[in-house]
Amino acid sequence: MPKAKPGYQDALSTALTFVFGPVIFGAFGALLDRLLGTEPVLMIAFGVLGLVAVATTIYYRYLAASAAEDAGKPWARRAA
Repeated sequence: MPKAKPGYQDALSTALTFVFGPVIFGAFGALLDRLLGTEPVLMIAFGVLGLVAVATTIYYRYLAASAAEDAGKPWARRAA
């Protein structure tokens, strides 16, 4: 079995996060819309909330990956 190349798992995880986050939130909003009779207000609101959640998640993943990559590098050392 061929060994997976580095980065493919991260790319797939990021792509699935971008797609399924807003879709799941939007579907939940659509369900609430049907129950409350407010179509499409909650679907749009929850879809936007899903997009914000995805953007926040990706941003903090990037910061963590950058910090891990820069750990121990000369430009990342702080003077005591």
